[in-house]
Amino acid sequence: MTVSPARLSAHPSGETGQPPYAPDYGDVYHPSAGAWLQARGVFLRGNGLPGRWQGRDRFTILETGFGLGNNCLATWAAWRQDPQRCDRLFFISIEKHPLRPDDLAAVHGLPTASELAAPAPADLASLPAHRPDAPEAAAHDELWRQALAARLHAAWPALTPGWHTLHLDGLVNAEGREQSLTLLLGLGDVADLLPGLQASVDAFYLDGFTPARNPQMWHGPMLARINRLAASDATAATWSSARAVRDALTQAQFEVKKRPGENGKWTTTVAHHQPRFVHPPTPGGLWPTSSRRDAIVIGAGIAGCSAADALTREGWQVTLLDADTGAAQGASGNPGGLFHTIVHGDDGIHARAHRAAALSTWRRVRGWIDSGALPGQAAGLLRLDPRQDADGARALSERLPWLGEQAIWLDQAAASARSGLPVPSGGWWLPQAGWMSPADACRLLLETAMARHHLGGRPLLSTRWSTPVHALRRTEGTWQALGAQGQVLAEAGSLVIASAWQANALLDTLPADQAVACPPVSAVRGQVSVLPADLIGARPLAPVAGQGYVLTLGDGRLLCGATTQHHDDEAGQRSADHVHNLSQALRLGALPAGTDERQLADMAGSQRLCGRVGWRATTPDRLPLIGALPWHPDRLAAQPPARAEQVRMLPRERSDQGGLYLIGGLGSRGLTWSMLAGELLAHWVCGTPCPVEAELRDALDPARFLARQLRHA
Repeated sequence: MTVSPARLSAHPSGETGQPPYAPDYGDVYHPSAGAWLQARGVFLRGNGLPGRWQGRDRFTILETGFGLGNNCLATWAAWRQDPQRCDRLFFISIEKHPLRPDDLAAVHGLPTASELAAPAPADLASLPAHRPDAPEAAAHDELWRQALAARLHAAWPALTPGWHTLHLDGLVNAEGREQSLTLLLGLGDVADLLPGLQASVDAFYLDGFTPARNPQMWHGPMLARINRLAASDATAATWSSARAVRDALTQAQFEVKKRPGENGKWTTTVAHHQPRFVHPPTPGGLWPTSSRRDAIVIGAGIAGCSAADALTREGWQVTLLDADTGAAQGASGNPGGLFHTIVHGDDGIHARAHRAAALSTWRRVRGWIDSGALPGQAAGLLRLDPRQDADGARALSERLPWLGEQAIWLDQAAASARSGLPVPSGGWWLPQAGWMSPADACRLLLETAMARHHLGGRPLLSTRWSTPVHALRRTEGTWQALGAQGQVLAEAGSLVIASAWQANALLDTLPADQAVACPPVSAVRGQVSVLPADLIGARPLAPVAGQGYVLTLGDGRLLCGATTQHHDDEAGQRSADHVHNLSQALRLGALPAGTDERQLADMAGSQRLCGRVGWRATTPDRLPLIGALPWHPDRLAAQPPARAEQVRMLPRERSDQGGLYLIGGLGSRGLTWSMLAGELLAHWVCGTPCPVEAELRDALDPARFLARQLRHA
């Protein structure tokens, strides 16, 4: 999958006031009559909006061509101005040629990076409502467009292939409910992204350059794929009335009609989904929203806190249980940790998944870090790569043209200057990366979740500390967490296990008729070391990772780590492990040159050095476990499913009332995975659009190991 930025030029007619022009397609981005007029007349009214989203918990729109973003902005304005708006609006859009940030700013009349800094986006609540017949309607539209475009520009992602989740707007309505708008922006060819999209879509905006100039966008088999995505009573609208487009919609089981456009200027197409047969959901696929909207989350590390945040964002009642006296008492209690992507030449599953995860975390935490609420740094990280050189990096950039959006090669001198350390090699500068305090991230996630309320004013999140869970069971559709004496600690329609390497011990307590396949998870011991500032040779200006890592904590101390020890349950700190960490810090240039082994041992034994020990939950393929748990093999043998070797066909422990889910196995990159893991869990539990393509979803599915076992059998 690849992505290339849009090229814009003046209209070939040379006339002023013409819409932006795409020379690669020989077409304009929108009619000269106005982009918002088309958005309202064709896409909003053609899909019965805003009426159809009113009073809904969630409404999902899919657009096939994001372009300049005008349909998104006009829909956003309509949603914001509607007092009966849905609580959650998802706007999914795909774009093969996204605008560069400066081009996005320019087409919407915003200052570019080379000009004066953009003013703070306007308070949307203060903007005037749209009144189409009012003489100032056009001026009001311009105010809205500028304000919303400024927010879109501020959230604009790195132009890397795949899906980007942008939380653009959030407010609390008059009844005290949190409401929000999320843009799920897919960068890449629609033919690559649409087949892997997992979503239930209520309204389709079929947009793009004219079929004569961009036939791939309107290809019949491609458009027919929207049948799989259509929710009950879904609609579609497009400005095109071409016969091929109408035939493709008919093939997708839509009832198609032509209608005149606004002021007779367009003949448009509208369609209503009328399926001849509704396929039942696949066991491991997207399920309808459960009838109950409550969940238990067991474990309050970064995974559990991210789960609580993501579920309460969808309006779910969450009870968070943990055996310790507060959040982040396990591996998430380290004083700092890194988050970053990885660079692989083949850009395979691991690289794509890590990229999606790192960008998700960076988008979520950079505001907290910049405001000082979260100790950390989100301005970049240096990842050393001694096996790479400038020629190899150049060849890799030619193979992956978008690589510069996420990784920039620095030779040894440039890497040393950027990091402030005499590093031993060149490496990749990763702009959307950094470090943060895991415990403070957990605190902020829980504070955010706790601020969300029911209609009656009761918080959606309740926490119960010092509450160890000893067993699980499901009784009459309700999941229960049980204490040591079999007492019910909490019950809900769904249950999420976020207790890291201890998860399988809980799963083993399920009765035989509810038993699930426990995925392989190992507890890996790790020890970090913290040095006082006066013992440091040079203070890193940015986190540096390679063989080990170093970073400067907020108080000036140096954090270095970490050891990796399998089958090791010693809880105490070891001097030898401190020496190991300090040796790595020395090689990275953070300790005075010439420091010998005796001096390292003296440092390791100093009372001024401190550290911490924790255990990470890791999987054999070093990818997390996020999703609904599959049946135990004994249950599968008794009721063999068709195509059980396909991960999405494996039966899961879920029903129309809820299910049993796992979020864990985050390993040594727990902070990198944390935010995407929560969003992906919300997709599984609540039925929200999937934040990653289906191939990545399957790669993180807890059932993948069982599916592989069945394939090999």
